[in-house]
Amino acid sequence: MLKQFTTSVIVLKSLTADAEVLLIHHKKFDRWMIPGGHIEPTENPNEGAVREVLEETGVNVNLISFMHKPLAVRDSEWLLPPEYFYQQLIPASKKEEPHYHLDLVYVGLAVEHQLVVNASETNGVRWASLWEIDNLNLFDGTRTVLKDIHHKILTKEDICHEI
Repeated sequence: MLKQFTTSVIVLKSLTADAEVLLIHHKKFDRWMIPGGHIEPTENPNEGAVREVLEETGVNVNLISFMHKPLAVRDSEWLLPPEYFYQQLIPASKKEEPHYHLDLVYVGLAVEHQLVVNASETNGVRWASLWEIDNLNLFDGTRTVLKDIHHKILTKEDICHEI
């Protein structure tokens, strides 16, 4: 079965206990999701993550990591590794056969908070409290990573790196 690399971002308004996360309402799946999409052949995963958030929501984002510190290298560019990486089965549609998304999931801090709805991509965009994620129509994988990020914020885990 076909496997495609995608990237998505858990975009946070802040790193406080009352943090809100940026969600899009996906047209095809009719549920709330974190922004993301396919990585273009001309970009690395970090660039794709930032581009997808901007395209879908109008929000610029700085990627952060709770887990990884950059290594000093002279002959290459250090890329921020994803915070999470999982495989999700995408069911068949009128246009596509069933396939897998290999999703590189990053965490980011919003540079600004004003949202722009891209009607060609989504049915809506919103900020949602991390306290309310159990009440939203989300994929289980999305709910799991949002709960984990909320735990990291509540336990005041340090950010290792920001780009």
